[in-house]
Amino acid sequence: ATPGDSARGPRRKDRLYVWRAPFDSASARPIVESDNRMAGFVFTTDGRWVLLSESASGVAHTFAVSLADPTIRKDIFRARGAQVGFGGGQGGGGGARGGPADDGFYTNPGSVVTRQVGGSPAAVVSTDGRSVYLEGVRYDRSPQLTAPRSFVDRVELASGAKTRLFESDTAVFESGLVALDDDYARMVVTRETETTVPDQWVRDRATGKLVRLTENRDVTAEVTRLPRKQIQVTRADGYKFWVNVTLPAGYREGSRLPALFWFYPYEYTDQEGYDRTRRTMNKHKFPVAGPRSMEIMATQGYAVVQPDLPIFGSAGRMNDNYVPDLRNGLAAVIDELDRQGIIDRQRLGIGGHSYGAFSTVNAMVNVPYFKAGIAGDGNYNRTLTPNGFQSERRDLWEARDTYLQMSPFLNADRLQGALLMYHSLEDQNTGTDPSNSIRLLHALQGMGKTASLYMYPYEDHGPAIQETLLDQWGRWVAWLDLYVKNAKPPAASTTAMVP
Repeated sequence: ATPGDSARGPRRKDRLYVWRAPFDSASARPIVESDNRMAGFVFTTDGRWVLLSESASGVAHTFAVSLADPTIRKDIFRARGAQVGFGGGQGGGGGARGGPADDGFYTNPGSVVTRQVGGSPAAVVSTDGRSVYLEGVRYDRSPQLTAPRSFVDRVELASGAKTRLFESDTAVFESGLVALDDDYARMVVTRETETTVPDQWVRDRATGKLVRLTENRDVTAEVTRLPRKQIQVTRADGYKFWVNVTLPAGYREGSRLPALFWFYPYEYTDQEGYDRTRRTMNKHKFPVAGPRSMEIMATQGYAVVQPDLPIFGSAGRMNDNYVPDLRNGLAAVIDELDRQGIIDRQRLGIGGHSYGAFSTVNAMVNVPYFKAGIAGDGNYNRTLTPNGFQSERRDLWEARDTYLQMSPFLNADRLQGALLMYHSLEDQNTGTDPSNSIRLLHALQGMGKTASLYMYPYEDHGPAIQETLLDQWGRWVAWLDLYVKNAKPPAASTTAMVP
Protein backbone atom coordinates (compact mmCIF):
# COMPACT_ATOMS: atom_id res chain seq x y z
CA ALA A 1 0.00 0.00 0.00
CA THR A 2 1.37 3.40 -0.94
CA PRO A 3 0.00 6.40 0.97
CA GLY A 4 -0.34 9.59 -1.00
CA ASP A 5 0.95 12.12 1.56
CA SER A 6 2.34 15.27 0.06
CA ALA A 7 3.00 18.23 2.34
CA ARG A 8 4.51 20.20 -0.54
CA GLY A 9 1.79 19.87 -3.13
CA PRO A 10 -1.59 18.36 -4.05
CA ARG A 11 -2.29 15.09 -2.33
CA ARG A 12 -1.68 12.03 -4.48
CA LYS A 13 -3.94 8.99 -4.60
CA ASP A 14 -3.65 6.11 -2.14
CA ARG A 15 -2.96 2.85 -3.97
CA LEU A 16 -2.95 -0.87 -3.21
CA TYR A 17 -0.58 -2.92 -5.37
CA VAL A 18 -0.26 -6.60 -6.21
CA TRP A 19 3.34 -7.78 -6.70
CA ARG A 20 3.90 -10.90 -8.74
CA ALA A 21 6.95 -12.94 -9.70
CA PRO A 22 9.69 -12.25 -10.62
CA PHE A 23 9.15 -9.41 -8.05
CA ASP A 24 11.14 -6.84 -9.95
CA SER A 25 10.32 -3.14 -10.35
CA ALA A 26 8.07 -3.84 -13.33
CA SER A 27 6.00 -6.66 -11.79
CA ALA A 28 3.95 -4.55 -9.35
CA ARG A 29 0.66 -3.13 -10.59
CA PRO A 30 -2.01 -1.13 -8.76
CA ILE A 31 -5.34 -2.89 -8.26
CA VAL A 32 -7.07 -0.18 -6.20
CA GLU A 33 -6.58 3.54 -5.98
CA SER A 34 -8.54 6.17 -4.10
CA ASP A 35 -8.64 9.93 -3.62
CA ASN A 36 -9.43 9.31 0.07
CA ARG A 37 -7.04 8.18 2.76
CA MET A 38 -7.02 4.41 3.16
CA ALA A 39 -7.08 3.36 6.81
CA GLY A 40 -6.38 -0.32 6.22
CA PHE A 41 -7.11 -3.44 4.22
CA VAL A 42 -7.62 -7.16 4.81
CA PHE A 43 -7.89 -10.09 2.45
CA THR A 44 -10.67 -12.62 2.82
CA THR A 45 -9.72 -16.00 4.26
CA ASP A 46 -10.10 -17.61 0.82
CA GLY A 47 -7.82 -15.00 -0.80
CA ARG A 48 -10.34 -14.01 -3.48
CA TRP A 49 -11.27 -10.54 -2.27
CA VAL A 50 -9.64 -7.61 -0.54
CA LEU A 51 -11.61 -5.35 1.78
CA LEU A 52 -10.46 -1.76 2.13
CA SER A 53 -11.43 0.94 4.63
CA GLU A 54 -11.19 4.67 4.03
CA SER A 55 -12.57 7.88 5.47
CA ALA A 56 -13.78 11.04 3.78
CA SER A 57 -15.32 14.03 5.59
CA GLY A 58 -16.19 11.93 8.63
CA VAL A 59 -17.85 9.15 6.61
CA ALA A 60 -16.36 5.67 7.01
CA HIS A 61 -16.41 3.60 3.84
CA THR A 62 -15.55 -0.10 3.69
CA PHE A 63 -15.72 -1.83 0.31
CA ALA A 64 -14.67 -5.10 -1.31
CA VAL A 65 -12.61 -5.51 -4.49
CA SER A 66 -12.39 -8.74 -6.45
CA LEU A 67 -8.77 -9.78 -6.98
CA ALA A 68 -9.79 -11.69 -10.13
CA ASP A 69 -11.37 -8.56 -11.59
CA PRO A 70 -10.43 -5.34 -9.73
CA THR A 71 -13.11 -3.44 -11.63
CA ILE A 72 -15.69 -5.19 -9.44
CA ARG A 73 -16.21 -3.13 -6.29
CA LYS A 74 -19.00 -3.59 -3.76
CA ASP A 75 -19.83 -1.50 -0.71
CA ILE A 76 -19.79 -3.30 2.64
CA PHE A 77 -20.98 -0.16 4.41
CA ARG A 78 -20.79 3.59 4.19
CA ALA A 79 -21.69 5.35 7.45
CA ARG A 80 -20.91 8.47 9.45
CA GLY A 81 -19.30 7.80 12.82
CA ALA A 82 -18.54 4.12 12.09
CA GLN A 83 -15.23 2.38 12.68
CA VAL A 84 -12.48 3.05 10.16
CA GLY A 85 -10.02 0.23 9.65
CA PHE A 86 -10.31 -3.36 10.83
CA GLY A 87 -10.49 -4.83 14.32
CA GLY A 88 -8.99 -7.92 15.92
CA GLY A 89 -10.01 -11.54 15.90
CA GLN A 90 -13.27 -13.24 14.99
CA GLY A 91 -16.09 -12.01 17.14
CA GLY A 92 -14.52 -8.56 17.45
CA GLY A 93 -16.02 -5.33 16.36
CA GLY A 94 -18.15 -4.45 19.34
CA GLY A 95 -19.35 -1.33 17.57
CA ALA A 96 -17.88 2.07 17.01
CA ARG A 97 -18.28 4.67 19.73
CA GLY A 98 -19.19 7.15 17.03
CA GLY A 99 -18.45 10.81 16.58
CA PRO A 100 -20.49 13.89 17.36
CA ALA A 101 -23.33 12.92 15.02
CA ASP A 102 -25.91 10.98 17.03
CA ASP A 103 -27.45 9.47 13.92
CA GLY A 104 -24.12 7.93 12.98
CA PHE A 105 -23.68 6.45 16.43
CA TYR A 106 -27.15 4.96 16.70
CA THR A 107 -27.04 3.43 13.20
CA ASN A 108 -23.64 1.82 13.75
CA PRO A 109 -23.14 -0.81 10.98
CA GLY A 110 -20.65 -2.82 13.05
CA SER A 111 -17.17 -4.01 12.15
CA VAL A 112 -15.87 -6.57 9.70
CA VAL A 113 -15.29 -9.90 11.46
CA THR A 114 -11.69 -11.10 11.11
CA ARG A 115 -9.52 -13.93 12.33
CA GLN A 116 -5.76 -14.34 12.46
CA VAL A 117 -4.35 -16.21 9.46
CA GLY A 118 -0.59 -16.63 9.31
CA GLY A 119 -0.14 -13.86 11.87
CA SER A 120 -2.30 -11.31 10.05
CA PRO A 121 -6.03 -10.56 10.26
CA ALA A 122 -8.22 -11.81 7.41
CA ALA A 123 -11.92 -11.23 6.83
CA VAL A 124 -13.95 -14.34 7.65
CA VAL A 125 -15.79 -15.53 4.54
CA SER A 126 -18.76 -17.92 4.47
CA THR A 127 -18.21 -21.55 3.42
CA ASP A 128 -19.73 -20.85 0.00
CA GLY A 129 -17.26 -17.96 -0.46
CA ARG A 130 -20.02 -15.46 -1.12
CA SER A 131 -20.28 -13.40 2.07
CA VAL A 132 -18.43 -11.64 4.85
CA TYR A 133 -19.83 -10.62 8.23
CA LEU A 134 -20.32 -7.52 10.35
CA GLU A 135 -20.64 -7.62 14.12
CA GLY A 136 -21.58 -4.79 16.41
CA VAL A 137 -23.74 -3.41 19.17
CA ARG A 138 -26.75 -1.15 18.72
CA TYR A 139 -27.49 1.29 21.55
CA ASP A 140 -30.86 2.77 22.40
CA ARG A 141 -31.42 6.49 22.77
CA SER A 142 -32.79 5.81 26.28
CA PRO A 143 -30.15 3.43 27.71
CA GLN A 144 -31.60 3.69 31.22
CA LEU A 145 -34.72 1.96 29.86
CA THR A 146 -33.48 -0.28 27.05
CA ALA A 147 -30.36 -2.44 27.01
CA PRO A 148 -28.03 -2.53 23.97
CA ARG A 149 -28.34 -5.30 21.37
CA SER A 150 -25.52 -7.30 19.80
CA PHE A 151 -25.99 -8.20 16.14
CA VAL A 152 -24.45 -10.09 13.23
CA ASP A 153 -25.04 -9.15 9.58
CA ARG A 154 -24.06 -11.12 6.48
CA VAL A 155 -22.98 -9.08 3.46
CA GLU A 156 -22.87 -10.71 0.02
CA LEU A 157 -19.67 -9.76 -1.75
CA ALA A 158 -21.07 -9.92 -5.29
CA SER A 159 -24.08 -7.69 -4.62
CA GLY A 160 -23.45 -5.89 -1.35
CA ALA A 161 -26.84 -7.12 -0.08
CA LYS A 162 -27.05 -7.22 3.72
CA THR A 163 -29.00 -9.74 5.82
CA ARG A 164 -29.45 -9.64 9.61
CA LEU A 165 -28.48 -13.11 10.92
CA PHE A 166 -28.79 -12.44 14.63
CA GLU A 167 -29.89 -9.72 17.00
CA SER A 168 -30.01 -10.21 20.75
CA ASP A 169 -33.04 -9.56 22.88
CA THR A 170 -33.12 -6.58 25.25
CA ALA A 171 -34.19 -8.73 28.21
CA VAL A 172 -30.65 -10.20 28.49
CA PHE A 173 -27.38 -8.70 27.32
CA GLU A 174 -25.52 -11.05 24.95
CA SER A 175 -21.96 -10.22 24.05
CA GLY A 176 -18.60 -11.74 23.11
CA LEU A 177 -20.00 -13.58 20.10
CA VAL A 178 -17.69 -16.30 18.78
CA ALA A 179 -18.83 -18.21 15.69
CA LEU A 180 -18.21 -21.97 15.81
CA ASP A 181 -18.32 -22.20 12.02
CA ASP A 182 -17.91 -19.86 9.08
CA ASP A 183 -21.68 -19.60 8.54
CA TYR A 184 -22.59 -18.53 12.08
CA ALA A 185 -24.89 -21.54 12.38
CA ARG A 186 -23.71 -21.97 15.98
CA MET A 187 -21.98 -19.44 18.18
CA VAL A 188 -20.85 -18.96 21.74
CA VAL A 189 -22.39 -15.98 23.52
CA THR A 190 -22.00 -14.50 26.99
CA ARG A 191 -25.37 -13.81 28.65
CA GLU A 192 -25.87 -11.60 31.70
CA THR A 193 -28.22 -9.19 33.44
CA GLU A 194 -27.76 -6.82 36.35
CA THR A 195 -28.67 -9.72 38.66
CA THR A 196 -27.44 -12.72 36.63
CA VAL A 197 -23.78 -13.73 36.63
CA PRO A 198 -22.26 -13.81 33.11
CA ASP A 199 -22.14 -17.32 31.65
CA GLN A 200 -21.21 -18.72 28.25
CA TRP A 201 -23.83 -20.47 26.14
CA VAL A 202 -23.88 -22.12 22.72
CA ARG A 203 -26.65 -20.64 20.61
CA ASP A 204 -28.10 -22.49 17.60
CA ARG A 205 -29.04 -19.73 15.21
CA ALA A 206 -31.69 -21.70 13.29
CA THR A 207 -33.60 -23.06 16.27
CA GLY A 208 -32.70 -20.49 18.93
CA LYS A 209 -31.77 -23.33 21.29
CA LEU A 210 -29.29 -22.45 24.04
CA VAL A 211 -26.90 -24.90 25.71
CA ARG A 212 -25.11 -23.69 28.82
CA LEU A 213 -21.34 -24.15 28.87
CA THR A 214 -20.29 -22.61 32.19
CA GLU A 215 -21.59 -22.45 35.75
CA ASN A 216 -19.98 -19.24 36.99
CA ARG A 217 -20.53 -18.26 40.59
CA ASP A 218 -20.88 -14.86 42.19
CA VAL A 219 -18.10 -14.89 44.79
CA THR A 220 -18.85 -11.37 46.07
CA ALA A 221 -22.63 -11.60 46.43
CA GLU A 222 -22.55 -9.54 49.62
CA VAL A 223 -21.46 -6.61 47.43
CA THR A 224 -22.96 -7.28 43.98
CA ARG A 225 -26.45 -7.86 45.40
CA LEU A 226 -26.57 -4.60 47.30
CA PRO A 227 -29.43 -2.25 46.32
CA ARG A 228 -28.39 0.39 43.78
CA LYS A 229 -29.85 3.55 42.34
CA GLN A 230 -29.04 5.74 39.34
CA ILE A 231 -30.10 9.31 39.96
CA GLN A 232 -29.93 12.26 37.59
CA VAL A 233 -28.98 15.51 39.27
CA THR A 234 -29.43 19.05 37.96
CA ARG A 235 -26.98 21.75 39.00
CA ALA A 236 -28.09 25.28 39.78
CA ASP A 237 -26.87 26.39 36.34
CA GLY A 238 -29.01 23.77 34.58
CA TYR A 239 -26.33 21.20 33.72
CA LYS A 240 -27.40 17.60 34.34
CA PHE A 241 -25.30 14.61 35.33
CA TRP A 242 -25.72 11.13 36.83
CA VAL A 243 -24.92 9.69 40.24
CA ASN A 244 -24.60 6.01 41.21
CA VAL A 245 -25.66 5.20 44.75
CA THR A 246 -25.04 1.85 46.47
CA LEU A 247 -26.96 1.16 49.69
CA PRO A 248 -26.55 -1.36 52.54
CA ALA A 249 -28.43 -4.66 52.36
CA GLY A 250 -31.95 -4.35 53.70
CA TYR A 251 -32.02 -0.60 53.24
CA ARG A 252 -35.45 0.94 53.97
CA GLU A 253 -36.59 3.89 51.87
CA GLY A 254 -36.30 7.13 53.79
CA SER A 255 -33.56 5.88 56.11
CA ARG A 256 -30.87 8.55 56.26
CA LEU A 257 -27.37 7.10 56.18
CA PRO A 258 -23.82 8.34 56.65
CA ALA A 259 -22.34 8.56 53.16
CA LEU A 260 -19.01 8.21 51.40
CA PHE A 261 -18.66 10.19 48.16
CA TRP A 262 -16.04 8.63 45.84
CA PHE A 263 -15.39 10.43 42.58
CA TYR A 264 -13.12 11.39 39.67
CA PRO A 265 -14.17 14.51 37.72
CA TYR A 266 -13.90 14.83 33.93
CA GLU A 267 -13.95 17.91 31.69
CA TYR A 268 -16.46 18.71 28.92
CA THR A 269 -17.21 21.66 26.68
CA ASP A 270 -21.01 21.32 26.86
CA GLN A 271 -23.95 19.17 27.98
CA GLU A 272 -23.97 17.29 24.68
CA GLY A 273 -20.35 16.27 25.18
CA TYR A 274 -21.18 14.86 28.60
CA ASP A 275 -24.30 13.08 27.37
CA ARG A 276 -22.31 11.33 24.62
CA THR A 277 -20.27 9.53 27.27
CA ARG A 278 -23.47 8.00 28.66
CA ARG A 279 -24.68 6.51 25.37
CA THR A 280 -22.98 3.16 25.88
CA MET A 281 -24.49 2.54 29.29
CA ASN A 282 -25.70 -1.05 29.67
CA LYS A 283 -28.53 -1.50 32.17
CA HIS A 284 -27.98 -5.27 32.11
CA LYS A 285 -24.28 -5.17 32.97
CA PHE A 286 -23.63 -7.42 35.96
CA PRO A 287 -21.89 -5.44 38.71
CA VAL A 288 -18.31 -6.51 39.35
CA ALA A 289 -16.67 -6.17 42.75
CA GLY A 290 -12.88 -6.01 42.99
CA PRO A 291 -10.43 -5.52 45.85
CA ARG A 292 -10.74 -1.71 45.53
CA SER A 293 -14.47 -1.41 44.78
CA MET A 294 -15.71 1.32 47.05
CA GLU A 295 -19.17 -0.26 47.09
CA ILE A 296 -17.68 -2.53 49.76
CA MET A 297 -18.13 0.37 52.17
CA ALA A 298 -21.91 -0.12 51.91
CA THR A 299 -21.45 -3.36 53.85
CA GLN A 300 -20.31 -1.14 56.73
CA GLY A 301 -23.53 0.84 56.81
CA TYR A 302 -22.65 3.70 54.42
CA ALA A 303 -24.42 4.98 51.35
CA VAL A 304 -21.67 4.94 48.70
CA VAL A 305 -22.22 7.89 46.37
CA GLN A 306 -20.28 7.93 43.08
CA PRO A 307 -21.11 11.12 41.14
CA ASP A 308 -20.09 11.30 37.48
CA LEU A 309 -19.16 14.89 38.21
CA PRO A 310 -18.50 17.10 35.15
CA ILE A 311 -16.42 20.25 34.79
CA PHE A 312 -17.75 22.44 31.95
CA GLY A 313 -16.01 25.18 30.02
CA SER A 314 -15.03 26.41 26.60
CA ALA A 315 -12.55 24.31 24.62
CA GLY A 316 -9.06 24.65 26.03
CA ARG A 317 -10.31 26.54 29.09
CA MET A 318 -12.53 24.00 30.91
CA ASN A 319 -10.45 24.17 34.07
CA ASP A 320 -11.13 27.88 34.49
CA ASN A 321 -14.43 26.69 35.99
CA TYR A 322 -12.98 23.80 38.00
CA VAL A 323 -13.52 25.14 41.53
CA PRO A 324 -17.04 26.58 41.05
CA ASP A 325 -18.16 23.51 39.08
CA LEU A 326 -16.74 21.21 41.76
CA ARG A 327 -18.53 23.16 44.46
CA ASN A 328 -21.84 23.42 42.60
CA GLY A 329 -21.80 19.79 41.49
CA LEU A 330 -21.24 18.43 44.98
CA ALA A 331 -23.86 20.78 46.41
CA ALA A 332 -26.40 19.57 43.85
CA VAL A 333 -25.76 15.91 44.69
CA ILE A 334 -26.05 16.51 48.42
CA ASP A 335 -29.26 18.50 48.02
CA GLU A 336 -30.87 15.83 45.81
CA LEU A 337 -29.92 12.88 48.02
CA ASP A 338 -31.03 14.83 51.06
CA ARG A 339 -34.35 15.58 49.37
CA GLN A 340 -34.82 11.86 48.67
CA GLY A 341 -34.08 11.02 52.29
CA ILE A 342 -31.05 8.84 51.48
CA ILE A 343 -28.22 10.64 53.28
CA ASP A 344 -27.62 12.38 56.54
CA ARG A 345 -25.96 15.54 55.31
CA GLN A 346 -24.30 16.02 58.69
CA ARG A 347 -22.36 12.76 58.24
CA LEU A 348 -20.57 12.87 54.90
CA GLY A 349 -17.12 11.73 53.82
CA ILE A 350 -15.40 12.10 50.46
CA GLY A 351 -12.55 10.33 48.69
CA GLY A 352 -10.80 9.52 45.47
CA HIS A 353 -7.63 8.16 43.89
CA SER A 354 -5.10 10.09 41.76
CA TYR A 355 -7.04 12.96 40.12
CA GLY A 356 -9.88 11.94 42.43
CA ALA A 357 -7.57 12.45 45.40
CA PHE A 358 -6.61 15.88 44.08
CA SER A 359 -10.32 16.68 43.75
CA THR A 360 -11.02 15.32 47.24
CA VAL A 361 -8.63 17.76 48.88
CA ASN A 362 -9.96 20.55 46.67
CA ALA A 363 -13.45 19.74 47.94
CA MET A 364 -12.28 19.82 51.54
CA VAL A 365 -10.73 23.28 51.15
CA ASN A 366 -13.56 24.79 49.10
CA VAL A 367 -16.77 23.46 50.67
CA PRO A 368 -17.86 22.80 54.28
CA TYR A 369 -19.85 19.62 53.60
CA PHE A 370 -17.47 16.81 54.53
CA LYS A 371 -16.38 15.57 57.94
CA ALA A 372 -13.54 13.46 56.54
CA GLY A 373 -11.68 12.60 53.36
CA ILE A 374 -9.57 9.79 51.89
CA ALA A 375 -7.02 10.83 49.23
CA GLY A 376 -4.65 8.41 47.51
CA ASP A 377 -1.67 8.92 45.21
CA GLY A 378 -2.68 12.50 44.48
CA ASN A 379 -1.15 15.78 43.36
CA TYR A 380 -2.03 18.77 45.54
CA ASN A 381 0.15 21.49 44.04
CA ARG A 382 -0.35 22.11 40.33
CA THR A 383 2.79 24.23 40.10
CA LEU A 384 4.63 20.89 40.30
CA THR A 385 3.07 19.94 36.94
CA PRO A 386 3.83 23.23 35.13
CA ASN A 387 3.54 21.89 31.58
CA GLY A 388 -0.03 20.58 31.79
CA PHE A 389 -2.09 17.90 33.54
CA GLN A 390 -5.14 15.76 32.78
CA SER A 391 -6.97 17.63 29.98
CA GLU A 392 -5.21 20.92 30.75
CA ARG A 393 -2.98 21.75 27.78
CA ARG A 394 -1.95 25.27 28.82
CA ASP A 395 1.21 25.57 30.84
CA LEU A 396 1.53 27.34 34.17
CA TRP A 397 2.62 30.61 32.58
CA GLU A 398 -0.34 30.69 30.19
CA ALA A 399 -2.94 29.93 32.87
CA ARG A 400 -1.29 31.03 36.11
CA ASP A 401 -4.53 31.91 37.92
CA THR A 402 -6.14 28.56 37.05
CA TYR A 403 -3.13 26.58 38.25
CA LEU A 404 -3.04 28.48 41.53
CA GLN A 405 -6.78 28.33 42.11
CA MET A 406 -6.79 24.57 41.51
CA SER A 407 -3.92 23.86 43.93
CA PRO A 408 -5.43 22.82 47.28
CA PHE A 409 -1.96 22.95 48.85
CA LEU A 410 -2.06 26.74 48.53
CA ASN A 411 -5.38 26.79 50.39
CA ALA A 412 -4.54 24.13 52.97
CA ASP A 413 -5.33 26.59 55.77
CA ARG A 414 -9.00 26.36 54.72
CA LEU A 415 -9.18 22.56 54.89
CA GLN A 416 -12.14 21.33 56.91
CA GLY A 417 -12.51 17.76 58.15
CA ALA A 418 -10.07 14.97 58.89
CA LEU A 419 -7.89 13.98 55.93
CA LEU A 420 -6.47 10.45 55.55
CA MET A 421 -3.85 10.23 52.79
CA TYR A 422 -2.07 7.20 51.36
CA HIS A 423 0.68 7.14 48.75
CA SER A 424 2.69 4.44 47.01
CA LEU A 425 6.43 4.83 47.49
CA GLU A 426 7.15 3.56 43.96
CA ASP A 427 4.54 5.78 42.27
CA GLN A 428 5.87 6.27 38.73
CA ASN A 429 3.14 8.64 37.58
CA THR A 430 5.04 11.83 36.76
CA GLY A 431 2.19 13.99 37.98
CA THR A 432 1.78 12.39 41.41
CA ASP A 433 5.22 12.13 42.95
CA PRO A 434 5.00 10.96 46.61
CA SER A 435 6.44 14.31 47.70
CA ASN A 436 2.97 15.77 47.06
CA SER A 437 1.49 13.91 50.01
CA ILE A 438 4.52 14.39 52.25
CA ARG A 439 4.56 18.17 51.79
CA LEU A 440 0.80 18.47 52.23
CA LEU A 441 1.01 16.53 55.49
CA HIS A 442 3.79 18.83 56.70
CA ALA A 443 1.63 21.86 55.88
CA LEU A 444 -1.42 20.46 57.65
CA GLN A 445 0.71 19.36 60.57
CA GLY A 446 2.09 22.87 60.94
CA MET A 447 -1.43 24.29 61.11
CA GLY A 448 -2.71 21.71 63.58
CA LYS A 449 -5.13 20.09 61.12
CA THR A 450 -6.38 16.51 61.62
CA ALA A 451 -4.46 14.49 59.03
CA SER A 452 -2.62 11.21 58.55
CA LEU A 453 -0.43 9.76 55.79
CA TYR A 454 0.46 6.13 55.11
CA MET A 455 3.25 5.32 52.65
CA TYR A 456 3.23 1.86 51.07
CA PRO A 457 6.48 0.24 49.81
CA TYR A 458 6.74 -1.78 46.58
CA GLU A 459 3.53 -0.19 45.22
CA ASP A 460 3.10 1.82 42.01
CA HIS A 461 0.36 4.33 41.16
CA GLY A 462 -2.40 1.81 41.90
CA PRO A 463 -1.96 -0.31 45.06
CA ALA A 464 -2.20 -4.03 44.27
CA ILE A 465 -0.49 -6.09 47.00
CA GLN A 466 -2.83 -8.02 49.27
CA GLU A 467 -1.16 -6.76 52.43
CA THR A 468 -1.51 -3.14 51.26
CA LEU A 469 -5.18 -3.53 50.37
CA LEU A 470 -6.09 -5.17 53.66
CA ASP A 471 -4.24 -2.49 55.59
CA GLN A 472 -6.00 0.23 53.60
CA TRP A 473 -9.48 -1.15 54.16
CA GLY A 474 -8.83 -1.43 57.87
CA ARG A 475 -7.67 2.19 58.06
CA TRP A 476 -10.43 3.53 55.79
CA VAL A 477 -13.22 1.92 57.78
CA ALA A 478 -11.73 3.03 61.11
CA TRP A 479 -11.21 6.59 59.84
CA LEU A 480 -14.73 6.98 58.48
CA ASP A 481 -16.32 5.35 61.50
CA LEU A 482 -14.48 7.76 63.78
CA TYR A 483 -14.99 11.00 61.86
CA VAL A 484 -18.13 10.39 59.75
CA LYS A 485 -20.40 7.67 61.11
CA ASN A 486 -20.07 8.87 64.71
CA ALA A 487 -19.60 12.49 63.62
CA LYS A 488 -17.80 13.42 66.80
CA PRO A 489 -14.94 15.86 66.24
CA PRO A 490 -11.73 14.85 68.03
CA ALA A 491 -10.83 16.61 71.24
CA ALA A 492 -7.61 17.84 69.66
CA SER A 493 -6.20 17.89 66.14
CA THR A 494 -3.74 15.10 65.37
CA THR A 495 -1.22 14.40 62.66
CA ALA A 496 0.74 11.29 61.86
CA MET A 497 2.99 9.87 59.17
CA VAL A 498 3.47 6.11 59.14
CA PRO A 499 5.90 4.44 56.71
